[in-house]
Amino acid sequence: MRSTLTVLALLAAAPLGAQVSAPMTPRMSATSSSDRSDVFAPLRPGELHSAAFLTEMQPMPYGRVLGPVSQAAVVAHQSAEMVMVGRTIGLLPPAGAAYQRGDTVVLAAVTPAARGWGEMVVPTGLALVGASTPRQTEALVIASYGPIRAGQVTLPMGPTPTANNSDPVKADGPTGNFLFGEEQGNPRQLGSQLFIDIGSNAGLRLGDYIEFRGHPGPRLNGADTIDKGLAIGQVVHLGAKSSTVRLYRISDPTIVMGTPAVRVATLPN
Repeated sequence: MRSTLTVLALLAAAPLGAQVSAPMTPRMSATSSSDRSDVFAPLRPGELHSAAFLTEMQPMPYGRVLGPVSQAAVVAHQSAEMVMVGRTIGLLPPAGAAYQRGDTVVLAAVTPAARGWGEMVVPTGLALVGASTPRQTEALVIASYGPIRAGQVTLPMGPTPTANNSDPVKADGPTGNFLFGEEQGNPRQLGSQLFIDIGSNAGLRLGDYIEFRGHPGPRLNGADTIDKGLAIGQVVHLGAKSSTVRLYRISDPTIVMGTPAVRVATLPN
């Protein structure tokens, strides 16, 4: 069976107009090199829950992480320490709202994004809501994706899409551009999350395969660039005008602002 990289390379070389829906070689599973097989791996819940995203200038129902709970006083206290899985924390729900026992909330760090894109939300974990008092809501940390600290925000966790176990098929666009990454600078690494300027309004869907392609043209004090595939990733968060792509194949890490991002495959309904 041909590898995904080979198929996508052939796909990139073909004119977009000729890329019609047809069976595509499945994505290689993320296993050790001694145990790799060409088995398509559908998006896992953790990949979706941990995906960073842009708010696109939309208001968000932020609550707040108060900090780890002191069992002696049964009250959260501000602390710079990182909160680990299994620890109880205090939350403050959004104004005028309340969390219900059994709800799962996303814990996240928020930073300003580039002009016009609002804020960048980077999930740091999940927490299961427990008892509530007039002063706070207690929650048990059940997953960690990064440092969890007091002062971060909380968001309701949306429904998890049902895993699509179908093999991907070739797709004809749409084409957008790379905006910036969750982490600044190059080189890009496997697992890096990159933001692109197309989303559901352009017909993109969760799980779509995106190829980043180099701009052809001359370079100052260097060899000319050609239209070649730089990396392959999968859409793990979908906004109306933007999407988050997690990289899993990289042939050239020099993905710069404005690099074309083309949907090359999708998962059938």
